[in-house]
Amino acid sequence: IPQISYASTAPELSDPGRYEFFSRVVPPDSYQAQAMVAVVRALGWSYVSTLASEGNYGESGVEAFVQSSREAGGCWLILGALGARGPKPGEFAKVIGRLMETSTARGVVIFANEDDIR
Repeated sequence: IPQISYASTAPELSDPGRYEFFSRVVPPDSYQAQAMVAVVRALGWSYVSTLASEGNYGESGVEAFVQSSREAGGCWLILGALGARGPKPGEFAKVIGRLMETSTARGVVIFANEDDIR
């Protein structure tokens, strides 16, 4: 059955051997990560923090970003995951505190779902 997705970005869905009839209208996470590396380089930043939602999108996105950045010769700090859906109220305050402690980072690259961003 042919399937067209408007939101699925997981890179494994690009495997035609497993998903012969799957197509998407958004780029996979790996393309988004390459674009983010290009933006960071264009801004002249050599050190940024990364932040991700727990799960396939966030973790795979940051992994792709780190891989692309290594190929480009960048330096990145990985802060880890934000937590599962419905995080505890104090969790975001901890993340913000950790970001504030990283004074050498010029920006934050985020792969997160809408709920975590909000």
